[in-house]
Amino acid sequence: MFRKIVLGCLILVNTVAFAAKPRPLVFNGDTLSINTEYKRRQCGTLNTENNIIEVSGIACSRVTPGYIWMQSDETERYIIATDAKGSTRYATINFTKTIRWDWEDMSGGVYNGTHYLFIGAFGDNDETDGNFHIIYFPEPAIDLSHPNISITPSSIRYIYPDSIKHNAEALMYDSIEQMIYIITKKYYQPCKVYRLPFRLDYGNEVQKLEYVCDLGIQSDLGEGPNPSQGFHLVTAADISPNGKYILIKNHNNISAVFSWTLIWERDGNESITETLKRQPEVIGCYQYESQGEAICWLDNHVFYTTSDADGWNPPIYLYYQSYPEGIENVADQKKTKELVLEGNILYIRTQEGLFTLDGRRAR
Repeated sequence: MFRKIVLGCLILVNTVAFAAKPRPLVFNGDTLSINTEYKRRQCGTLNTENNIIEVSGIACSRVTPGYIWMQSDETERYIIATDAKGSTRYATINFTKTIRWDWEDMSGGVYNGTHYLFIGAFGDNDETDGNFHIIYFPEPAIDLSHPNISITPSSIRYIYPDSIKHNAEALMYDSIEQMIYIITKKYYQPCKVYRLPFRLDYGNEVQKLEYVCDLGIQSDLGEGPNPSQGFHLVTAADISPNGKYILIKNHNNISAVFSWTLIWERDGNESITETLKRQPEVIGCYQYESQGEAICWLDNHVFYTTSDADGWNPPIYLYYQSYPEGIENVADQKKTKELVLEGNILYIRTQEGLFTLDGRRAR
């Protein structure tokens, strides 16, 4: 009990210190710049009496705008859809078969004109399991009159190229490259990024991931190099619908001081691999979340986060950016709207015309 009290006091002191003076992050030898373009507000609270507990992955619906798919690392039989307020369950996907336990992250994206959802069944805290799967299925429409959906998912089984049984908690899909990215969760050492092309014909063959890069952990905060202060323990990631921005977040379960969300901006048509090898920025308004394990883009300028929150009623946060030329986010307008896909690019069609996901008129 005494040790728990002392640890709680240390966390409180560090949290207060962080709120008063944000710490810099030295990443791959350089102090990162702070991205101040985003603002943060709580938009809801997940009512776990009506929904799920231990949320470890979220993805915004691209088939039925306005809803967020959520998965738990406490169940491997279903996922749910709620809105950003989090009070009501609007849809449940029940899976007709179970594919491994310990689901850790989810993502969405487009492949050959179809929207897919991906779930990373790859948690392995003890690094002894080795039975890793990426679960995937076409995203269904949400019909409020028929909220229960039954799906038989497919899966890709994989191994790592170094034959090590890594623990991972972050998954993202790039619709441009049609590539799945997985990021390992490491303590006090760099987290590793791997990738695998998404295909529908892998069948039961075990696939070998390709190594991409390490995410740096080198950190010197004026108190001497200390690996525990670096960017480790990655828990979530996502790529914006237009493929331009990458978010990767971590949480340090010892101190809130050393928890960050990083953002990379893709340069033209370069690969995600090349983007991640450059230095990111730190989202300046990000605040520590207890067991913060979920992040997803709503559009190209807005994203959500939520957390395990020790199981019950976690807050849902909205991070938003000012829209270009003062145009409001059409995804939030109270008008008849639908998502339309042209090539691999998503647009929003309203009564007033066709808009990009960042709110600008397309035609």
